[in-house]
Amino acid sequence: MHTMILDFFFTPMLATVCFILALYPCALKIGLTDKPSHRKQHQKHIPLIGGLAIYFAVLGTLFFNDNPFPNQTAFIAAITILVCVGLIDDYKGLGVKIRFIAQIAAVLIMSEFAHIKIIDLGNLLGLGDIHLGNYYATAFTVFVVVGGINAFNMIDGIDGLAGGLTLVSIVSIGVVSWIFQDEMIFKFCLIFIASIVAFLLFNLRIFGRSSAKIFLGDTGSTLFGFTVCWLLIDVSQGEKNLITPTTVLWIIALPLFDSVCIMLRRISKGRSPFSPDREHLHHVFQVAGYNINQTLSIILTLSFGLSFIGISASLLLEVPESVLFAFFILLFASHYWLMNHSWTVIKICRYLSQTILHDRRAENIKVVVERRTGIERRFIPNQQELEKINTSNTFLRATLLRQRFLHENDRKRSPKPRKNKLIHINIKFIKD
Repeated sequence: MHTMILDFFFTPMLATVCFILALYPCALKIGLTDKPSHRKQHQKHIPLIGGLAIYFAVLGTLFFNDNPFPNQTAFIAAITILVCVGLIDDYKGLGVKIRFIAQIAAVLIMSEFAHIKIIDLGNLLGLGDIHLGNYYATAFTVFVVVGGINAFNMIDGIDGLAGGLTLVSIVSIGVVSWIFQDEMIFKFCLIFIASIVAFLLFNLRIFGRSSAKIFLGDTGSTLFGFTVCWLLIDVSQGEKNLITPTTVLWIIALPLFDSVCIMLRRISKGRSPFSPDREHLHHVFQVAGYNINQTLSIILTLSFGLSFIGISASLLLEVPESVLFAFFILLFASHYWLMNHSWTVIKICRYLSQTILHDRRAENIKVVVERRTGIERRFIPNQQELEKINTSNTFLRATLLRQRFLHENDRKRSPKPRKNKLIHINIKFIKD
């Protein structure tokens, strides 16, 4: 067990960190960066090396593994195509058609060479399992996986979101493989979990950073989407069949909801489903008044909750697939309605945000009684002072409060306005 954790967790994590540090100056030098624009929140050139570093780390871990994974060669070939096309897209930009061709080629390698395809849809309607023929299975797999890749690509809108959602999905798959004692899938999940954690150390707004140090890029988002789809199809189809196809929907519910809803809304407005805008779920939370880290925490908590509900209901409570599928469709319809009425959601979120802020301010109200006048002075901290008070130590907290009180007590009284005085001038005329 210790050897497995060392080889498949700490090794890829350390390798990812090393590749990030090595690629960072190179990306700045050649211009492999995300440039600031009116649609971007960052003000500097941010290197797009997250996906490339994870690719190299995973590749090195797989090559030095003495016991190769099943279909390892096919997986490496497929992700290499996606990474190469994604890297060119990050550097100079590519059209949608070329990216689609590369994604379809990668999915065909998965379905035809690795024989990982969607054949069984499960008992979705309560009338029995739905099986697809060979050709229909291949076409349906291409459609689903290409959609999954673009779902993770489209949701990559704020720091840590794509990496965090991928982490939730792969951790869920890893837990399922651990329950059923599938060692190969568990090791494979460990490699990506370690690499994503290392990437998030540079991508999240932590350690006092006001923006991410590096970005994932299309290279990483397509790699994440394809890997999650590969693992989910592998554990839900064929001889393994660790989870049902309906459970797969719950594990990737949030990226699926966001991408499908935003594409339907764009089509309804007569726009291209791939045209950029600021109408994603994370944009709604930001307009509602939540900052980046708060928005990220809310979305990841929702994603984890949906994944937990799907796995628990299927494995522990043994809820029928048709019931789970019906609840999933109902949840999707609710999400679609809420996104179409996003201003109502924004008003509710703003009210909750202001209520929480008011409660936090009320807890930090201080009262000071002046000795000379006996007048009470109340100190209610603003948002910036509240964050400083919560994050600072005791000495700094006392200093901030003392400075605030002195400012209130020693406020100079404004001078009373002077009354306009009439000036009488006596003029005497002297006769000659």
